[in-house]
Amino acid sequence: MKDEQFKLAIQWLKSGGVIAYPTESVFGLGCDANNLKAIERILKIKHRDSSKGLILLVSDIRQASQFIQPLNNESVSKLNMTLDQATTWLLPKASQTSRLICGAHSKVAIRITKHPIARALCHQLGSPIVSTSCNLNGEPPYFQAGLIPAQLSTHLDLILAGDCGGQAPSKIVDFISGEQIR
Repeated sequence: MKDEQFKLAIQWLKSGGVIAYPTESVFGLGCDANNLKAIERILKIKHRDSSKGLILLVSDIRQASQFIQPLNNESVSKLNMTLDQATTWLLPKASQTSRLICGAHSKVAIRITKHPIARALCHQLGSPIVSTSCNLNGEPPYFQAGLIPAQLSTHLDLILAGDCGGQAPSKIVDFISGEQIR
């Protein structure tokens, strides 16, 4: 990843842009989680039903504090534990969390990303990034920037080069019950 391209990605995120970027498993589509117009744009690009909800990537669980109910120190420690497989946690949403993020659910999906590029994006932006697979709804996701088709890439502000982590999609676990959803 080139520094200029990374700086451009941050500029696009700050200005409401939608980018494609590498994650632990596949290329993701993302935007600043605080920008509802950008989130609406992602849903439109993907042809995704807003009732499904979206994952928020963070570099630190504290970045998600405005979207989730307050956590005690024990919960923060548990969430910050390094796990072998990327894990998305379903956490009780804060009352002000937009339905565009949580969909029809009472919980919001949060993943503390370990992917170096995704983590750097979250850290530099200082905010969660919406993360959904880079594909049209129902189609397979993409693992390489160069394979993202024109029908998708023409709707994006930037495709950030980099390698995906090669992991399986993240586990999705309900933080309260411990039930693994995926």
